[in-house]
Amino acid sequence: MIIFIISLNLNAQISQSDFEENYNALLENLSVENWKTADSLTSYILEGISEVDSMSYETKVLRYISIYCTAGLLNENYLTKDEALLKVKNYTGLELITPAHPFDNDCYVNCTHSDSDRKNTLFTVVNNSAGTQIFSFEYVKMKDPIDEKSTKNLKGKMISIKAKLKEISVEGNMLPRFRLECIDGEYRIESD
Repeated sequence: MIIFIISLNLNAQISQSDFEENYNALLENLSVENWKTADSLTSYILEGISEVDSMSYETKVLRYISIYCTAGLLNENYLTKDEALLKVKNYTGLELITPAHPFDNDCYVNCTHSDSDRKNTLFTVVNNSAGTQIFSFEYVKMKDPIDEKSTKNLKGKMISIKAKLKEISVEGNMLPRFRLECIDGEYRIESD
């Protein structure tokens, strides 16, 4: 389940109460994996805050949520691979903020670890809450070097990642999923 804390500094197209109401409804729908409603709410909120400079953090979070919802719709066969890719392709070149995942080099379901094949890259497999559907493989090349010592210090900590989406594609036929290639990554420890 995705949980984000959103600050409320609204001054334009969407009122603070409208934002709060719709964002709370979005979180409720994400928690029960109601992808259609969550996707509609995400689009509505993003449209309402797109021109609000003080909402850049929230915009980055919602871009990621949009990709996540689209992956849910793809996995539930509401969208074809081409339709899903078309919905999220416009985020290429923009920054995203992921939800927090535990850092663990021995975990592969809804967790982040060092990519064994690519130096200075973190890898996250994002699944549905039951871990039965793969939504995305996310590769983030970090801005600052990541060494073995720093990854040992991260073990078990919940981290979120801010990064620029370099490329997004859909792979897999029977189990289609997104592949996100990101650059300029920075992680933030959310909790121990």
